[in-house]
Amino acid sequence: IQPRYNGGRPRTFTPEQRADIIELAQIPPKVLGMPFTHWSLTKLKEAAEKKGIVRSISIETIRCILEEANITYQHTKTWKESNDPEFHTKKNESNSSTKPRRKMDG
Repeated sequence: IQPRYNGGRPRTFTPEQRADIIELAQIPPKVLGMPFTHWSLTKLKEAAEKKGIVRSISIETIRCILEEANITYQHTKTWKESNDPEFHTKKNESNSSTKPRRKMDG
């Protein structure tokens, strides 16, 4: 008779906790009043712990839970948003302090 070994360590989190993390990952952070538009694994980990879904969880476990649920995440790029009301018109204007380069005839 062969032993029934499935390999690996038993799961640490309940199916309910996993479902709550999956649900949280599908809510846009802005809807929850957070100042960013997409979840990073780090931010999702922090939110799951803060909301009391889990006491503590690793980023790798978050990644595995999302992968099992076929949820993709974005590697986030950080940038600042301007609070200047004229930002969108200014950002496309040429910078007057930059001198235009002359084309060299070659």
